[in-house]
Amino acid sequence: MMGLRAGKASDTLAKRIRKDFPGFEVINMSISDYKTNNAMTRVDRVKRLDPKIVILGFGANDISIEDEIKPGKFAANLTNIITSLGNRKIILLSPPYIDWIKDPTRPWTRQLQFELVTEHLSKQLDVSYIDLLHKMANCANLKELLQSDGLHFTKQGYNLLESELIPEIKATLAQDTKLVSN
Repeated sequence: MMGLRAGKASDTLAKRIRKDFPGFEVINMSISDYKTNNAMTRVDRVKRLDPKIVILGFGANDISIEDEIKPGKFAANLTNIITSLGNRKIILLSPPYIDWIKDPTRPWTRQLQFELVTEHLSKQLDVSYIDLLHKMANCANLKELLQSDGLHFTKQGYNLLESELIPEIKATLAQDTKLVSN
């Protein structure tokens, strides 16, 4: 997940995960403004790295009604990415909450549609899943999670994301260890 700080692309999440898992190499393959269509072109690169875990966090750009991607195409793209990389390696994030009043190109109804798509795929493909949209939307300090553009995360937004990701990463790593030891 590529962030934005002071108008520039930021590697904030990967830096945080590196601190949480110092014995592991953390590679940020995300590219700012990418949609699932774009990500399809990078799957082979990710596969060649043979990662233990892949965190898939798409949707904020796919949700936009500018250069619109339909929910069915989003689902097909995610399905292809997940099946290509292997479902046991994947931690799938729902699209994040976006303040649709500040950014009307990402309406609430589309946020909900795309969250339902990711949730359904997580069950259908047996993938670890974090419902980021509702975790954010249900926070008492929701306004503090996003920068003034209503789209990009603040430090508090990354705190929430990190607190959700760390247990999933640990559980996925533990599952991998169990598979190897059998």
